[in-house]
Amino acid sequence: MNMFDLYYEDYEEWFEKHPEIYEEELKTIKTILPKGRGMEVGVGSGRFAAPLDIKFGIEPSRKMAEIARKRGIEVVETTAEKMDFDNEFDFILMVTTICFVKDAFKTIQNCYRALKKDGYLLVAFVDLNSPLGRMYEKNKHKSKFYAPATFFTKDDIINLMKKAGFSEFECKESLYGDTLDNLKFKINDCNGGAFKVIRGKKCFFVSNNRQ
Repeated sequence: MNMFDLYYEDYEEWFEKHPEIYEEELKTIKTILPKGRGMEVGVGSGRFAAPLDIKFGIEPSRKMAEIARKRGIEVVETTAEKMDFDNEFDFILMVTTICFVKDAFKTIQNCYRALKKDGYLLVAFVDLNSPLGRMYEKNKHKSKFYAPATFFTKDDIINLMKKAGFSEFECKESLYGDTLDNLKFKINDCNGGAFKVIRGKKCFFVSNNRQ
C-alpha cells in the first residue's frame, strides 16, 4: 500500500503543527508561479494546489486524492512516471514530490511532454546541500515518510531538467536553519536555503508522436 494511504492523517497533521513553515513555502512558490492552466504532480491532499488556485493534479494515493477532491481539485490517480499528457498545461508544479518518485528523470520528461510550448515546470524540494536537508538525510531512517526518499541538490535538479530539454532557469528559496524549530524566513535567490523552487521553461515544441 502507498505509504501516504497509511499515513495521510499524519501528513495533514504536519501542516497544522507547522503553519508558519507552510505559509512560507506557499509564499516562495508564488514568487515565480506562472499564470494559466496548471497541474500539480503529486498533488497529495491539495494543501498547495488549493491555495495556489491549481484545479488539476495527479496523485497515486487514493486517500490523499479523496482529500484533494474535497478541496475542489480534479485528481487523476496515477504516478508521475505513468502520467500521459501532451502539450496541455501552461505550468506544472511539483512540491517535495521529486524525492519520492521512482524515476526522477522519467518524471521530468513526462512533465516536459505535458507542457505547452513556453510552459514552465516548477520543482520545489528540500535541498540536500542545505543544513536542513543534511539533517533530513542523516535522520531519514527514523521517519515514516522520508525513509524511502532520495534527496537532491539544486544542481541535481537543474541537470535533470536540462537533460529533459528545459532552459531559462530561475530559483527562489527560503527556510534557513538545521531544524524545524529554529528556521529563519526570508525569500531570496538560491544560495543556501533549504526550501528551493526551481523554474525551467519548455522552449521547444514536442509533437504527439512518441519517440
